[in-house]
Amino acid sequence: MASIVTKSVADKPLQWLAVVGVIGVGGYLIFKKLYKTKGEKLIESSETEISTDNAWSYDKFLSQNVPDNTSLLTWSQANAFAKTIYDSLNTYFSDSTDITIGTFKAIPSKIKVAQVARNFYGLYKRDILEYLKNGNKTFDFGTGGVSDSEYQQILTIVNNKPKF
Repeated sequence: MASIVTKSVADKPLQWLAVVGVIGVGGYLIFKKLYKTKGEKLIESSETEISTDNAWSYDKFLSQNVPDNTSLLTWSQANAFAKTIYDSLNTYFSDSTDITIGTFKAIPSKIKVAQVARNFYGLYKRDILEYLKNGNKTFDFGTGGVSDSEYQQILTIVNNKPKF
């Protein structure tokens, strides 16, 4: 059996090189998807940290004492923001990431972002951060969701907002 493979490799080296290359690249891409760098783990943990200062952990954020004069979104307003975000990334060929970023710019405070994140989960049964990263694609062809730089831009926009 080994002599058959050796003879085949000697007879068709370019075909075998192509097969080994395809297998190598495929293995690398799978490994890259599964393995997270220290930086990615740190960013992921900071955005999902459960705390009263993190608007993305909406249950904890919304459970704190809110000052009496704080303006909150109505249920329908929060749903409208959530729907705008969902619809902007729920496309077949290209996402409208400018609309997504503009929506987060239009939300004036972290408490309102938390309300939108809570309503987003209630409406679509998906975490808003996961949706921002992946969009609503059935198959991943390197598309779907916002780019890494746009994702960081959204996190920065929300982090720079006042708490209430």
